[in-house]
Amino acid sequence: MNNKKNNSLVSKLVSNNAKEFWADISEMSLDNVLETVAKDQELLREIPIIKWICTAIGVKNSIQSAAFMKKFSSFIGQVNLESFTGNDMALLGQAVDVPSVTDEIIENTMVYIDRYHNEMKAKLLGKLFVETFKFKRFTIREYNSLLFSIEQIHPFEGLETLKEFYDYKIRMDTASSEEDKRSVWTKGAEIDFQSLAMSGLLRLPSGGSYVGDLGGAFINDKGVKFYEFVVKEVAH
Repeated sequence: MNNKKNNSLVSKLVSNNAKEFWADISEMSLDNVLETVAKDQELLREIPIIKWICTAIGVKNSIQSAAFMKKFSSFIGQVNLESFTGNDMALLGQAVDVPSVTDEIIENTMVYIDRYHNEMKAKLLGKLFVETFKFKRFTIREYNSLLFSIEQIHPFEGLETLKEFYDYKIRMDTASSEEDKRSVWTKGAEIDFQSLAMSGLLRLPSGGSYVGDLGGAFINDKGVKFYEFVVKEVAH
């Protein structure tokens, strides 16, 4: 697959027909997804990167296949929401300029969508995809790192906890005195970081004694950037 084919891929994903298809999928129950996709596999076969799903969808009771379709619809729905076009995909080629690496990025994106726990994580990835390849707010390295981070966020508690840590940082940054900082820290140190422990979005406690993270975790620069440009825009 070369960059020209990748452009074609995205053009098909964001075409008017595809937009309607994925929007419908996102609103369906799992059993209705299976029934609908089984009747309209031709559209899927035009999308090389997910052609493999057609075989699985042939098995009408494949809940995993239906779940993938719903997560993918959330991903591509977010991409469409940001008016992402086939022309924007050229940014990926410009950023990487190595066709095999470009292929790997797209394929890894699909693999991680399949691995994610729920549709919200796929939607976060869609926003990250646009912020990286349309607005260039994230580097390729950051994108690849955050693919993993999204997977490791607890599916029910993680995003709310990330907001707590972000708000904690803002309060620390705006505290007007050491006394105020100590008061903010006292409350912030009590935030339970377990739902984000493996995400790479926090600086975890390691025995140090620093105002702002003494006795607890603290959001790192990657976590701040991810929250401001992705989570804040999608989940709140």
